[in-house]
Amino acid sequence: HESLKSLEPQVQRSILVIQDTMYTSLIVETHAWLFDKSNKSSNFSLHQLLNLLVDRNFQPKYLLAEYVQPPKTIVLSGQSSVWHEKYIEDRKLEFNESFSVCVTCINALLSSGLVDRVKLLRDSLLVHKGGDYDVAGNGHTIQDVFSLLSHMKAILVSLNKLLQRISYPISESEKSARASAEKFWNR
Repeated sequence: HESLKSLEPQVQRSILVIQDTMYTSLIVETHAWLFDKSNKSSNFSLHQLLNLLVDRNFQPKYLLAEYVQPPKTIVLSGQSSVWHEKYIEDRKLEFNESFSVCVTCINALLSSGLVDRVKLLRDSLLVHKGGDYDVAGNGHTIQDVFSLLSHMKAILVSLNKLLQRISYPISESEKSARASAEKFWNR
């Protein structure tokens, strides 16, 4: 808040209200998307999926079967079964590695303490709907949101690879989006 000290008190308060409103919205929506456990919700939250994936009793056989499915090919000689077997074996190894990375990312988030801090913050923000909850004064920082988003990104990248059998260069997309945004705002 050091950069705001040169502004009039009303302007300072307005900026802080907007900042806290955006922060609150992000926390509430992120919490609902990630951690909603309500049976009343029509959404299958990421939390339910994450719990399923890290459950040691979960058997990912259907996910594995889809992941290792070779593409449809036209058999030109008797060598197609050898190619399919090699493809399936390679994909099984890739699946196991991807599944392990996904579970590691999920466990890192669940054991980080972020889940509890975000839930506490969300509950506090909802209780103080009038906007009188002092986010910074109660030890919450924007870094919690950035850390949560970083964990979510790692989980989504690994989930995407697991469920779609492909990985996209997200960092390249982010660089491009950032460059476009900077170009737009510098006009």
